Amino acid sequence: MLLGIALVVVAVGGLYFRRRVLEALELFGLPRRYCRLVGLLIPWLLFGLPALVFVSVVVSIALGRDSFTVSPTGVGEWLLVYPFWIAVLVMLQTVPFLIFIDLAARVAREHLGRERISRYRAIGCLVAVAAFSLYTPACILIERSDLHVNTYQVGTAELGQSVGADDTGEPLRIAFFADLQQDHHTDQARVDEVVSLVNQHNPDLILVGGDWINTGPEYIETVARSAGNLRSRLGTFSVRGDHEHFAYRDQTRSVSEVSRALARHGVEMVHNQVRTIEHHGKRIAIMYLSYNYIFRTPVSEIRALLERAQDADYSILVTHQFDEKLAELVEDKVDLALIAHTHGGQVNPIIGVVHVPLARVETPWVAGRYQLGKTTLIVTSGIGFSIAPFRYASPASIEMIDLTL
Repeated sequence: MLLGIALVVVAVGGLYFRRRVLEALELFGLPRRYCRLVGLLIPWLLFGLPALVFVSVVVSIALGRDSFTVSPTGVGEWLLVYPFWIAVLVMLQTVPFLIFIDLAARVAREHLGRERISRYRAIGCLVAVAAFSLYTPACILIERSDLHVNTYQVGTAELGQSVGADDTGEPLRIAFFADLQQDHHTDQARVDEVVSLVNQHNPDLILVGGDWINTGPEYIETVARSAGNLRSRLGTFSVRGDHEHFAYRDQTRSVSEVSRALARHGVEMVHNQVRTIEHHGKRIAIMYLSYNYIFRTPVSEIRALLERAQDADYSILVTHQFDEKLAELVEDKVDLALIAHTHGGQVNPIIGVVHVPLARVETPWVAGRYQLGKTTLIVTSGIGFSIAPFRYASPASIEMIDLTL
């Protein structure tokens, strides 16, 4: 449904954007043949890639392929993929200004005259297009290598519930990250950087919110081998993400191959279980929940898992996706929820004068720390890319959680 809405917005906004740009160029005397070229270029930039992806999927299904790539690589990526996303972002960010300019022109037309207003409106249109055409790729390039390490203090001691200073020892340090989605965009150098940063912080436990790969089976063994280089006292454990299902058309095979590859390198992908660990005499329950677009654990099973965690001194939920339905189930039932999937919005266009995370369309919990009753939520922005091959005003992040009981 969200994809359908997005396509409608791009189609309607793109047609309006094209008309306004062509009107402005014609007003300033651009020769008609060049205006025609611009008129053809804009719809190609906005709709060429979606059409190609659709055809690619249809052909792959018709040929019976067990997996398929839905986006061009190499030269095609630079000629089609990046121009498409830049054009969409420029259009989306420019259209609100064009609408405002049109409304202002209607108000001022009686006072300044039709000809002068038309000229001012054309100038405003071209200035807005030029500004976003420069700012958008510059911002993407400048922020491309950003990787933040965020540290959080959580636990009963933080809330003043411990009996005294002697009852608390060193905190349990948990490293949490997700959405590596390794492919030729999130390359080996980036994955090695993530592994190195996690290890440098000497975590006691590493938890991962899923999405180790992007699409296709090519990087399953590669990312699993990298995961095996993660170091912690208690090990590395993961939940399933959406993209664990995307290696093959056979989703069961996809999950199975990713899980087996990780296991060969000492990383366990845990499916709907509650595990317990001890820390300074306190029992900590960790609930690994499979909850994503492809697989939603039934409500009855979620409640049963929550019940198993109730006797612990502290409870942690690890899940790929978190929505309002799940929030109603876990609020005040777990102490801490570690959440992935959002990418912090990943592509956050300027609407008006501020960047707005597109992830707010599906969740109010986009990135960072939130409080849901007595339950603390920590949402990671993740590492890699989904659909768009870059981030825009949404830096990647790793979360370090110091749990003191």
